[in-house]
Amino acid sequence: MRRLIPTISIALAVALVAGCGPSSGDTAAAPSAPATSKADPVTTIRQAMDRSLAGTVTMDASVKAGNQSITLSGKMDPASKAIQVTGNAPEPMEARLIGDAAYIKSDSLEGEKPWMKIDLSKLRPGSSLRQSFDLKAQTGIIGGVVSAQEVGEGRYSGTADLGKAAEAASTDGGMREGIESSAKLAKDPKAIPFEATVDGEGRLTALSYTIATKTLGDLVTDMRMSGFGDKVSVTAPPANETESASEEMYKFL
Repeated sequence: MRRLIPTISIALAVALVAGCGPSSGDTAAAPSAPATSKADPVTTIRQAMDRSLAGTVTMDASVKAGNQSITLSGKMDPASKAIQVTGNAPEPMEARLIGDAAYIKSDSLEGEKPWMKIDLSKLRPGSSLRQSFDLKAQTGIIGGVVSAQEVGEGRYSGTADLGKAAEAASTDGGMREGIESSAKLAKDPKAIPFEATVDGEGRLTALSYTIATKTLGDLVTDMRMSGFGDKVSVTAPPANETESASEEMYKFL
């Protein structure tokens, strides 16, 4: 289980919020339509992410480094704290969140049943797993965007500074430390190239960026968002297939 948690945390962070910007208050209050006057590209991209997370959304994400890859698909309702993610990280996994109850399924789990139930309210505030399910706590590279230009209708390219992204990130759950670690690996952490697409409603629908590392080659992240406003229903796994995390296990979560 201790070996699994970092993988799950990274996978969820990638799938759910790889590009989320710094929270500016109540996400639900974000405007659902673009402003009448056109904002500068950097502001447009940051506001587009806020609009994308203003309601229900489906995300598909992948991260590739050499011959290794993580692929995930998730659907979520931020208002009701309902999330479901499936994919390979790199082994098959599935995670569901219903309120404060998280359910995780993976071959690496060391329990007797397929699903592990974790009560997020029992996790310490700085738990990386807890923060992985918290959309507002994540920042990704959007918080570090320093330049952008429109290269086509709704299509943008630009650069992000991982140092600035780290400054904008939450200090809880190791999110800032994670970005700082990426910055140390990058050949040029102040100039991470990205491409983004914004739809006619001012929502971010695609984000991709590449971190050229000193030793691992290119780390390529690609994310697609769709299904805005679609109904999201997440159900708990069958009780007879679920076991609760032990008190001992919470020490490592």
